[in-house]
Parts: sequence; C-alpha cells; structure tokens
Amino acid sequence: MLKRSTVANWNFETVRAWVTTLAESRNSLMAEADGTVKHFQELGTSWSGVAYNAAYDRVAQDHDQVRKLALEIDELVAVANQEIGSVESHLRVVQGKVADAQGLGMTVDDAWKVMDYENVDAETRKAHQDLINSAFWAFENAVSQAAKNISEQAVEIRSAGDLLGSGLDVAAADTQAARFGKDDGTALAQAVKAGDQQAIDEILGQMPQPVLTQFELDALARGEEVSTLPASTQDYYKAFFNEAGKDGILGLNEHLLNKERAGDVTAATQRDGLANALLAVSNEKVGTNTGSKGAFQNLPPDVQQLLATRPTENNLDGPMAVGEHYREVSALGELLGQSSPGMEPGHQLGVEMGRQSQDMAAYLDNVKANMGGTMPPGFMDGDKEAMETGAQAMLGVATRNEDVSYSLLTGNDMPPATDPGLGEKPQPFDPEEFRKEVFGHEWADDGDAASNLLGWVAEDTQKEGPEGDRARQVLVDLPNYFAPESNPDDDSVSGNRPLKEGVYEDYVKAFNTNPKLSETLAHVMGTNIESHLNPNATESVLGPRGPVLSVTDANHLLALASQSEEGRFILEASRQGYQTEMLTQALLENPQNPKAWLDQNAEHLASLDGRYTVAITNGLTAADEATADDKEAAQQAAWQNRQQVAEVVKSLTLDMVEVPGKTPAGLVANEVVGVIKDQGFDAAMAKWNPEPPPVGVTYPNLATVNAQARTEIEQQLFQILHEQGKLPEYGTAPDGTQVPFVGANGEPVDVSTLTDETANRAVNAYFAQLGLQEFLTGYSVQYGGVLSSGLALEPGDTEQQVTGKAAG
Repeated sequence: MLKRSTVANWNFETVRAWVTTLAESRNSLMAEADGTVKHFQELGTSWSGVAYNAAYDRVAQDHDQVRKLALEIDELVAVANQEIGSVESHLRVVQGKVADAQGLGMTVDDAWKVMDYENVDAETRKAHQDLINSAFWAFENAVSQAAKNISEQAVEIRSAGDLLGSGLDVAAADTQAARFGKDDGTALAQAVKAGDQQAIDEILGQMPQPVLTQFELDALARGEEVSTLPASTQDYYKAFFNEAGKDGILGLNEHLLNKERAGDVTAATQRDGLANALLAVSNEKVGTNTGSKGAFQNLPPDVQQLLATRPTENNLDGPMAVGEHYREVSALGELLGQSSPGMEPGHQLGVEMGRQSQDMAAYLDNVKANMGGTMPPGFMDGDKEAMETGAQAMLGVATRNEDVSYSLLTGNDMPPATDPGLGEKPQPFDPEEFRKEVFGHEWADDGDAASNLLGWVAEDTQKEGPEGDRARQVLVDLPNYFAPESNPDDDSVSGNRPLKEGVYEDYVKAFNTNPKLSETLAHVMGTNIESHLNPNATESVLGPRGPVLSVTDANHLLALASQSEEGRFILEASRQGYQTEMLTQALLENPQNPKAWLDQNAEHLASLDGRYTVAITNGLTAADEATADDKEAAQQAAWQNRQQVAEVVKSLTLDMVEVPGKTPAGLVANEVVGVIKDQGFDAAMAKWNPEPPPVGVTYPNLATVNAQARTEIEQQLFQILHEQGKLPEYGTAPDGTQVPFVGANGEPVDVSTLTDETANRAVNAYFAQLGLQEFLTGYSVQYGGVLSSGLALEPGDTEQQVTGKAAG
C-alpha cells in the first residue's frame, strides 16, 4: 500500500522533466538521422552511379527505421504525460477527501485510516472513510496503470532499438518480448552463478513492471478472469523464468532482499514485481488479449518440482538434501509473500503451495515433539525461523484464492498432482490430514493465514448460484471436519452418536492456540444464524431453503468459535444484531400484538440466546480455569461481553439490513468485523469494556445469568421503542408512581438501574401494556432451560463437554 507520507513527497515536476529529456533525446536522434540523409543528398553533386544509389538507399532505409523508433519514443512521451496527469489528479482527489475528514477534527493515519472515534459519530466517520477508500482505490489503480503502460512502452522502445542495431525492421518491435526474456533469463542465471551484482542490477533495469493494475487485482479477488495482461509481458516473463530457473529466481530474490534490508526502497518494489510476475504467469485466470492464459507449467520445471517435493512424503538423498530443500522452499515462500495483497495464485500453484505449507509445518511439529525443538543435521542457524516464515507465507498467499481454499479444505476439485521428479509416484492428497496439521500447528500469526481456509465461507454463503451453493455445503460439512461422529452410519439420532475419539478435543486446542481460527468461524456462524436457529434440528443438511445444522453440530461450532475473545465478541454482536432486528420488525409490523409476530417469525430467540451464552460463557470459563491468576471471572466477563457488544450493535447502521443478498444477521456480523478491522480489538475493548482487576475463578450462577439476559432484552426493547418514538418519558407503577424511562440526556435509562420493586412494577406494567410481558416471561423460561443443560457450573464441566468424559 502506498503510504500518505510516501506520496506526500512525490515530485511530479521531476518526472515531467524526465519526459522532457526523453522528448529532447528523440529530437536529437532524428536530427542525427536527418543530418546523415542531408549529407548523402549533398554528396549527390559530386558522386553518382550504382554505388551512390545503393549507399543512398541504405541510408534512406536506416532513416525510415530511425523514424519508426522515434515514433515509439513519441508514444512513450505521450503515454507518460497522460499517466502523470492521471496520477496527479487522482492524488489531489484522495488528499482532498483526507482534508475534508481532518476539517471535522478526525485524524487520518499513514495508511489512510480515520483513527478518531471519540469526537465524531460512527456514521460520519464511516462515511468519510468510505470516501477516502474509494478515492484511494482509484488513485492506487491510476499509479499501477501508469507504471504498467509506461513499462510496456519502454519494452517496445528497447525492442525497436535492438532491431535497429541488428539491421532488422523496427516495426516488429512488439514481437520481441520473448527473445528479451530469454536473453535476460540466461544472463541472470549466469550472473547469479558468478555473483556479478552489477550485471544483476542491469537486468533488473530492463524487466517490465508491474504486471497487473489494481483494477485487475480486484477483479481476480472477485473470482473473475483477467484477459488484459499485455502479451509482451506474459511472453517476456515466461521466457525469463524458464531460462533463469529456480537458482536464478532465488538468487535474484536474495540480491534484492539484501538491498531492501540496506534501505533500498526500489529493491522492495522490484521484489514485489518479481513475486507478482511469478503468480501472474502461472494463474489460469490471467490471460492476454491474444487468448494466451497463465498455467502452472509456465513456471520453470525445477520450481514446479521444488513445490511438489515434500520430505515428509518423499525420500530425499540424505539430511543435507532435506535441509537444502527447506531452505529453498522457505526462500520461495518468503518471496511469494511479498506479492501484492490482491495478487492471487492460480489453482494448481495455490494447491501446491498449501500442501508445501502443510509439509513444512508437519516437519517442524515433528522436530518440536521428538527432537526437543532442535533441528537435525543438514540445517543451519536461522533455518527453523525461515521455515516458519516460509510456511506461513505459502499458506497466506495460497488461500487468497477461494478455489484453492475450497480444494485444500475439502479435498474436492483438486488439480492433477505434480511429479516431484524423484522417481516416485506423487502421494494423494488427504484433506483430513491437511486440516489436522494446518489448523493444529501453532502459527506465529495466531492462525491468520490458516483462517483464510474458512473465511470465504462467511461471504459466499450469502451469494446466489454455484459459489453460494458450494459455500453452503461446506458450512453443513464443517461439523464433520471438526467434530466427526465415531459411527456416522449409525441409525440413531445424530446428537446421540458419540464423537470420534480425540478429534474435537484437538480442534478445541487448535482454535484456542490460533485465535484467528475462532474469530473467523465466529464470522461464519454469525453470518449464518438462520442455519442453526432451530434447537430441534437433529441432522445437518443442505435443504431447499438453505443449510440447516443440527443443534449438536451447531453447538460444537459455536464452542470452537468461542475459544478467543474476538470470536466471543463477534458471536454476541451477531446474535444481538439479529435479535434487535427481529424485535424491531415485530414492533413495526404488528404493534398491537408484537408477541404474535415473534411467535410466528422468531420463536427461537431465547434458545438462540441461551446457546450463544453457553458457548461464550463456557469459553470464558475454560480460559479462566487455564489462567486463573490472569483472567477475570467468567460470569463477570460474559456479562461485560454482552454489555460492550450492545454498544457496538447500537452504533452500527442497522437500517442497512435491506441490502440485497444480506440477511440481517449476515450484515451485522460483517459490519462488526469491519469495525474490528478498522479499530482493532485492543482499542475496541479499551473503549467499550475497561478491564477489571483480576479475580479468581468464579463459576456462573444460573439465576444471575438469566436475570442479566432478561435485563438485556428489556434494554433492547427500550432502545428500539425510543428510536421509533414510542418510549414514554415516564412509566407508571400500579400504585401510580412515576418512574423515568428516559434520562436527562434524552436516551433510554439503563434498565439495570431500575432495581427497586416500584420501578420493576412500572417496567412490567409497560411491557404488559404492549403485549410483551408474556413473551418476556417465556423468553426467560426457555433461556434458563438451555443454560441449565449446557452451562459449565463447576470444576470439570468444561473438560467433560470437550472430551465427553468426566474429569479425572
């Protein structure tokens, strides 16, 4: 991403001066050519005959070729001037949007994010952030488009000049890219082998960059095909990579990495371009206007074999070969990790990268489990850390592609296996082993890259068509991945069948170790509340009206989603948002009898609340038990979680629930994730829930938790009625006592403060008048029933819920 501080220092006049120099050099070139023709014309007064005519014809031909070269330079001058103007105007627009936000007292950071949340309301802040984002996207695309167009024309000039020097027709300049790529690739391989740093820099200066514009990257991210890659760029890099080979590519990366570490900003950009080019030429969805598409086979054979070789599956020639393999594949992973965030790998490359990540993680886990964490012979200092970085980068880049994530997660739609070239048959892919290793490995990024394997499900389940159907089927299959039954063919009811020994327990540990997995699964569940609303569902199926999760399967997934603070936060926000929308509709559509509307359209609100409370509170209890000296009491934390989330939900623009393709629950969950990404959890928690002093483990009290839920839903109703203009300023108790329902600030009072008997009676009388008292009473009963059957209330309960066995 281009930082504000970086673009603020851009000097467009310097670039224009370069273009002027370029135009002057073109004029000088033509002046030389014109002078030569004039000289021969003047010689005609003293020289004639066949020899003169032949010499003059040759000079005239050369002049024509020089003129063609000059036309190519003219085109570059025109392209450069046009692109400079485009970039400059787009920058003025985005800087104007920043100035507008700053004019209202907001702070905009170096990454173009509005960071002031205290002085401006959420809706205004979001509106200005959207304006900045839109302007920045257009600016960033203008920059990449400019670089692409200028680079493409520069290759044409290089081709034209080379042809002119060889006595060939300059008009064929646009067909020479493959030849240049081959020459540069050969030269690079030789320079890397010889350690010739100057020669490597000269080759770098001739390589076209960048490969794709931001607009094209965004199209790829949407799953669309891109057919606008210049044919010359594709031809160049296919030939370049094939000649450079694995050693040349990794040597070039090492050269650039050393320069980048020394503070060379250009080297960092060149590494990005190198990584982008590798991904572009191998991506089946990236093609040219001539119809030539990318393919995994466009990578050099030794790079293909490197990616297909997995020492945990294949036999390599001794420990030195194993160490060398992992050094090379780690370096390749680190390089590909430098690619632009929106740059996706092709399907086959992505799958190979994912499997390579699994292999590296498995090797490291074996070293940790069986070698005390000490790398065996064949490895050098720093290799272990490089493997961790490389494996994480491999997985992160691979899972940018949703098709890759789908294949790796499920084992479906796998590309042909690549031959590692070791004389062995490629090993078949085992998705169960992949999930076990990749989700179970302790990742330095808290499982962020691994969570991409699940993240796409949250978005795609809201889509129509094949993409949506695929995601909805995966949602139904998730319980079988994370909490499989020991005998799924048993004819007994699903919820009564025992789980496969140890699998669910291992995933609980994995989601706890890698909290990003929990956060992402919470997003999946929060956007698909309708799939697990029914507490009586006994089987998980993809039905005609969408996915349905059995109550047992859904509860297992909710428990996994509750293994992190972020996950618990998203779950509760999603549920409260859904409940708020249901209560709002009931009061709008049937104000005379809202209970009747709720009975017909939202009969499971209480059980949903109970099941979410069980999952969230048990997750807090388990964390509390694990670190009793550091954590607050589970009951206190669960209540504060509900309180802080209520503030978030209240601040969201809930009137946007009519957005096509989004359910209320799905929209709210996505909005919450957006808030989290903008503000960060640390800031969010500090604002909405200051951390209390540590206390010991305190197990929940059913009556207290039930009362808290009743207070919360009453508060929701107060807020909704207030927004609808229906909440009276005062309520009246049966004895005629007036109880304030609206505070001095014009907002509904905190229902939890209305604790005395008179105030309670006034609240109950008001809800009875609305026809909601019976609903609230039933809500408490149903909610309490769910709690009593699932809440961990004493030591050993959480362990038994995970393992299915009494704590021993």
